[in-house]
Amino acid sequence: MNLTPEMKTQLAEQKKQCVFCKLISGEMPAKKVFVDKITVAMLDIYPALKGHTLFMLKEHYPIMPYIPAEEFKHYFGILPQLCQAVKKGMVSTAINVFIANGGVAGQQSPHFLAHVFPREQGDGFFNFLFKQGGSLEEAQVKMLSNNFNLMMQNHFSRNPAVWHQGEGATPDFLEKIKTDDVTIYEDEKVLAVIPEKSAAKGHIVIYSKDEKRYIEKLATPDAEHLFFAASFAATAVFEGLGAQGTNIILKSGITDDNPEGRLVLHILPRMPGDHLQSLLWQPKQPSYNVDSVMSKIKDNTWSIKSEAKEEEKSEAKGEVKIEAVVKKKVIINNYDLKGKKLSPEEEIRRAIEGMQR
Repeated sequence: MNLTPEMKTQLAEQKKQCVFCKLISGEMPAKKVFVDKITVAMLDIYPALKGHTLFMLKEHYPIMPYIPAEEFKHYFGILPQLCQAVKKGMVSTAINVFIANGGVAGQQSPHFLAHVFPREQGDGFFNFLFKQGGSLEEAQVKMLSNNFNLMMQNHFSRNPAVWHQGEGATPDFLEKIKTDDVTIYEDEKVLAVIPEKSAAKGHIVIYSKDEKRYIEKLATPDAEHLFFAASFAATAVFEGLGAQGTNIILKSGITDDNPEGRLVLHILPRMPGDHLQSLLWQPKQPSYNVDSVMSKIKDNTWSIKSEAKEEEKSEAKGEVKIEAVVKKKVIINNYDLKGKKLSPEEEIRRAIEGMQR
């Protein structure tokens, strides 16, 4: 979306009052687990599940369509690595990503973000267990398909991909889905369908052709494309069906609401007072040591490969912890040759020496 001067002025005013902008800038304290020049991840202070992490862009954009292409690619390109870090930190077996576009969809602040939930079977979280909620007329399906395909064509005209020639082959693990459901879009990397059992009128499901189960196994370009497709699908139901908001819910790995463990994206149109209110959770104070959880996840975000990594200042002690330097690989060894754990000062000294080599 090209922002007009008027829209930029409105966003600048909105940003001054944004709680998340204040958390990002350090004006308000936050439990940050990952920071680079473009994005930041922090623990939710009212978590739905232990390890509930918020992932956001540093710049203030109210909803997904406002995000510039390059920032969009960076954000969703590293999302699989953040999911892996959260899973490892929480020793979980599955992951959900929840995105709300619009207040009716549960967006509580005009700063775009994604909720990352570590999941496993038997965790008692049933918010994303969908019930059947109606189907579209044939004309509406055709309209959605036409609009979705046109958006993707325009996307490829603006962002040519050497791999894109057409629909591509359908992997074996998606053959039955393609047979049972109504395909509305397909290319070499994604398959988008209207499911036989829809959770709502306009429910679109998008599958990756590159990976059957785990978001963290997706390569950066494949993750970018998967979420570009999801964004255009959300726009299609918003514009074509008059939805007042949308939810995008990623499921990955085996949970009670994803028993086959598929990697799948659900796009759900939202209307005021609809039957999808159960998607949202009640805020609650954590009953566990939040600093311990933050440390466990943060310990695993060191491996995230980002061209935008930067130095991060510790808000608590005013110290500087060197995470990485753009286009330079920095390895910090936490132990000396005798197996003794190094002090933070010694870790920093060795990191600096490593960069100077």
